Amino acid sequence: MNIKKIVVLTGLVTMGMVSFAMEDSDAEVLKTKEQKESSIFNINDRVRFDENRLEINGNLHLSENNRLEMRLRHYSNVGYGDFGDTRDSGNTAGDSTEMRFRLHTQTSVEGMIIRTELKTNTYGSGDVGNQQYFRVQPTWHLFTDVEGLSSHLRAGIAFQHTSPETEDTTNDYLFTSSFENFYTINDYLAVEGNIYYDYTFVGDGSDDYNNVNIEAYVYADYPLYNAGNGIKLEALLEGGFDPYSFGARHFDDLNNVSGSGVEGHETYVLYAEPSIQVSKLLDENNLIYLKGGYYVEQNDENSTGKADDTAFIRFGYTSKF
Repeated sequence: MNIKKIVVLTGLVTMGMVSFAMEDSDAEVLKTKEQKESSIFNINDRVRFDENRLEINGNLHLSENNRLEMRLRHYSNVGYGDFGDTRDSGNTAGDSTEMRFRLHTQTSVEGMIIRTELKTNTYGSGDVGNQQYFRVQPTWHLFTDVEGLSSHLRAGIAFQHTSPETEDTTNDYLFTSSFENFYTINDYLAVEGNIYYDYTFVGDGSDDYNNVNIEAYVYADYPLYNAGNGIKLEALLEGGFDPYSFGARHFDDLNNVSGSGVEGHETYVLYAEPSIQVSKLLDENNLIYLKGGYYVEQNDENSTGKADDTAFIRFGYTSKF
């Protein structure tokens, strides 16, 4: 990376470590029946000219102390070329489907929530095959006295079952932890910074390894036009460092990156995604939207100077209930 990229990256990481942000800034705080936010359902289809992602997600309040997040994503190739064929990030290597459920349960301990997660991935091609992932993470909501900041510390255990097409099935056990920070600066700007640490006990007899990831993002949302009939036009920007994997390191040699594990190599994506979104409020609880924009990224596969870029469109529907 040249000096300019290092400066940009350092700024994003610095902001991210201090904070992080946006739509779900206090999503982990399970409120009383009188205070809690509405349950939300959303479906959207993003068409980038190297892949298509159809997503259905929901945030359902089951009770005063239980909230369920659901997300279904399906990726498929919609085009060919240098971008889709060579980039190391994303899900462009064929069809894949990911389904994830997260149950957030408020405990009697002040500031502590239990997050139980079940995730399954089905890949249409490649060596990864299918994966099922289950974990339980006690979560502590920190710094509740800082306005605009939502900071969480998670630590728990996980189990991962992998069925590759070309290798034997493996069952791995993991210690997983994260320090996640969300900070809303004002009505137009927010930043995010996350650090993840996992220790994997490999089930196939290979050496155990550590993995560290860092994420840093910035979000901007500026209103351009707001009509009285529910139509709104916004200029949006998302960008950051996603992801940065330090790689899988054996416990007895933290300086040596191992090739084992899904995140078994050093990789990064430095990206920006400016867009324009028009939305129409159908009634108090229902909204449709259309977004168009441009995506550009720099990663370890194109570090010689050529950036990957593509235009995209996204349309969707959101309902509160």
